[in-house]
Amino acid sequence: MLKSFEEVINPDTIEYSLLEKLDTNKLPGHIAVTMDGNGRWAKSRGMTRAEGHKEGAESARKITEYCVRLGIKYLTLFTFSSENWSRPVREINTLMDMLHKNLLTQKKLLIENNIRFSVLGELSRLPGKLKRSISETIELSKGHTGMTLHLALNYGGRAEIINAIKKMIDDGISSQKVNEKKFRKYLYNPCLPDPDLMIRTSGESRISNFLIFQMAYSELIFTDVLWPDFRLKELLGALISFQERDRRFGTV
Repeated sequence: MLKSFEEVINPDTIEYSLLEKLDTNKLPGHIAVTMDGNGRWAKSRGMTRAEGHKEGAESARKITEYCVRLGIKYLTLFTFSSENWSRPVREINTLMDMLHKNLLTQKKLLIENNIRFSVLGELSRLPGKLKRSISETIELSKGHTGMTLHLALNYGGRAEIINAIKKMIDDGISSQKVNEKKFRKYLYNPCLPDPDLMIRTSGESRISNFLIFQMAYSELIFTDVLWPDFRLKELLGALISFQERDRRFGTV
């Protein structure tokens, strides 16, 4: 039983019973999450998509806190893909403004929980104020030694691979010297370990260009729960499902 949860979970709840089933020695080191379903969640309630994204941001905050309490080392949240630029301009502007404000207001979360903050993706296209907030938050948390939180922003797995290839060519790397270890050094974050577990919400059962090189042997969990409704119960259920799997990595 994790002592850090004892004061925040009622023993009579399903979350408490799930927590007791969890083997803390078999937790994934790195969890990647595709946070899908904010718009559908809002539509089903007669709310605006912006309100859905706001509630989705609250789920992201809570899941981050839960992962810290559980002792997860790395959490990567797919926040904005390179394909999301095709959405309506008004929605994109709302998302970018929300990201900027969240980075400003969630610094306390990073400090109190010793969380190191980082990003994955091509940041050049992001608004200037958001890029400044990202730089400030990275600088603020660079000395933190707890969980590392990555936001995938303007991220695409294919773009990451193509970008890595271009850099290798520019550096004059010969084909004879190309191997997996060398290739990893040219990814957006070479030190980021492969995800042990990828969770996608909202009922969609596809990877959608997310960490496609790194997820070669990740366990995948797809849930019908929309992201704004994904909280502790759903996270614990996914972790228990992960622990029940036999990870062989190509062996027998």
